Amino acid sequence: MDQLKIVALIGTPVHLNYFVNRIAQDHQLVLVIRENSRSNLLKKIMEKGILKSVSIIARHFMQRHKIRAGYERVLGDQWQEMNNQIPLQTVEDINSPEVVALLNKIQPDLVIVQGTTLIRNKTLLGIPLVLNLHWGLSPYYKGSNCTEWAMINKDINNIGFTIHKISSKIDGGDIVTQGRPEIEVSDTANSINMKLTKGGAAAMSQVITHIKKGLPLVFATQDTSQGQLYLTKHWTGQQAKALKNAEATMPEIMKASGAKKPIITMKD
Repeated sequence: MDQLKIVALIGTPVHLNYFVNRIAQDHQLVLVIRENSRSNLLKKIMEKGILKSVSIIARHFMQRHKIRAGYERVLGDQWQEMNNQIPLQTVEDINSPEVVALLNKIQPDLVIVQGTTLIRNKTLLGIPLVLNLHWGLSPYYKGSNCTEWAMINKDINNIGFTIHKISSKIDGGDIVTQGRPEIEVSDTANSINMKLTKGGAAAMSQVITHIKKGLPLVFATQDTSQGQLYLTKHWTGQQAKALKNAEATMPEIMKASGAKKPIITMKD
């Protein structure tokens, strides 16, 4: 299956350029569709309230230099720009009729996803396989801010990425592979997440190679009785303070971390 038609769906953050560039090193991408979620800023402000939104935006700009330093430390310079040879389409909504029309026209064999808002089933109707790269070890950590929650929970050993089928359950689809990063005492949630993108992108490339060789993918069904689903509404100023404390006390947090939980690895 050397002529596998692959489309990537990604979110707004610039570090997702790395995800695309890394995949494109090994495989041709027919199209990248980037969701410009900044267009939903007003909606998010209405949901969180003006004061909380201003606080979040101010904190983001104050930490911007530190965040980008984390990108460079882990990802080098491959996050700054997307390879201009890769076809790119920017949309306001990943579930828009425009996206559906693009996918219907291309009829991809595989869609790979990282960092978008929730994708509805009808958007992906008829696509044989859709795989998401999730920053979290499902089913133990699903949803948003999974690395951050694991740090707060003193559960460093269960930070990782999951590549799974997209389903109606958030990060609850069948798993093809997972991985854990090497965590250092100098790491922050941001630098760890960049390690998850780096390791996850490499793993996604391996999965695609597996498919091209004609080898079957073996999926594991998630045990939904385990783990926790964390939503964006669960993340408040209190959690942000707890994370800051965790980052400042990484040696102690790492010593207190629980045992590693079982993960799924891709079978040859």
